[in-house]
Amino acid sequence: MMPQIFGWEHLTFLAAFLAVTIGGTILIKKFAKSEKSQDIIVRILGFFLFVFVVWNRLSIAILGGNLWKIIPDSFCGMTSLVFSLAIMFGKRNNAVLHFVVYLGFVGGLLTILYPDFISAYSSFLHTITISGILHHATSFYLSILLQIIGWFIPNWRKWYCLLIGTTAYILLGLFQIYVLNFSKAFYINKPAVSGTPLTVWVIIPIFAVGYTLYMVILEQIRKYRAKKKDVVEKMIEIIKS
Repeated sequence: MMPQIFGWEHLTFLAAFLAVTIGGTILIKKFAKSEKSQDIIVRILGFFLFVFVVWNRLSIAILGGNLWKIIPDSFCGMTSLVFSLAIMFGKRNNAVLHFVVYLGFVGGLLTILYPDFISAYSSFLHTITISGILHHATSFYLSILLQIIGWFIPNWRKWYCLLIGTTAYILLGLFQIYVLNFSKAFYINKPAVSGTPLTVWVIIPIFAVGYTLYMVILEQIRKYRAKKKDVVEKMIEIIKS
């Protein structure tokens, strides 16, 4: 029987992923207090992400008989690759993160919740299936962890990073379509999910709205915390005086 979305294999993976990520985050917050220790942990996770996405692309290229397929042709695949490199070799809060973190969160979350590719092969542990879900899950987790420990700080003034990154993806997709004959590259001509209107031209406006809402909510939270901190500091000054 083919693996199914929300079948026992999928649900088991989600439960294990939830347990490992929650437990791991608690341990990291408790014991990784210094920037050096956080850098080591983040770069190790970035290396794992790199291994997972390269494993996935090699599997697709070799089994599909097209070595050009080693080049990611989707937002999630390319994001996992760029994300891993930005973490392994980039500094904290580098410009690339202001693009890939958001894509890693959205793409990773949607994919681990609804991995439409898992029924393509007879086993959940098929090399393409397991490597695909692992790189999506790792990308999603890193997009959250980096914000929790302050390795990445969202900033709406860096919105242009999204514009540059998205343009680069689309240009690569056009090259793959018209030169390498990748029919579904970056959902430019075909939707991400068959039978839906979710081409890149629909996805981008939806993503832009979500990004804007996230930034607005985040700014409000920051203002509330700053105001609360000022009130507490004033109360302390009054008590001391």
